[in-house]
Order: sequence, then C-alpha cells, then structure tokens
Amino acid sequence: MDFRAEIAKEVEKLPPAMQERVLRYVASLSGPAPIGEGGATLCRFSGFLDAVSAGEMIQAIEEECERIDAGGW
Repeated sequence: MDFRAEIAKEVEKLPPAMQERVLRYVASLSGPAPIGEGGATLCRFSGFLDAVSAGEMIQAIEEECERIDAGGW
C-alpha cells in the first residue's frame, strides 16, 4: 500500500479549509516531542496525599468536572 498516494487521495476530497487543518496537523507531527518529567522524578510525590485528601479530590472531580455550563461562555 502506498500511504502517500492514499493520504493524498483522501485529502483531495476535502474542502480547502479542511486541507489546511490536515497540513497543520501533519506539520505538528514532525516537530519535537514535548519533554516531560521522568518517572523517577515523579516518584517523590508518591504517597503525598493522605486518604482523606485524596477522597476529597476524587469527590470534587466527580461532582464538578465534565459538566457543561451553557451560560458560561
């Protein structure tokens, strides 16, 4: 399978605005990968929260996150 030909064929079907989005996306793939922290660095935070604090955070996330406030925008 010739991936380049298949990609070009699919992109040609798209309107110009979508083709531009595809181009920006492909260009973003060739950029440098984001640099994050290694696991060893993050291990120092292991066990940082006590069970009560962790439970409160979980409850707050479940109650408040992933809700849409239609009047908020």
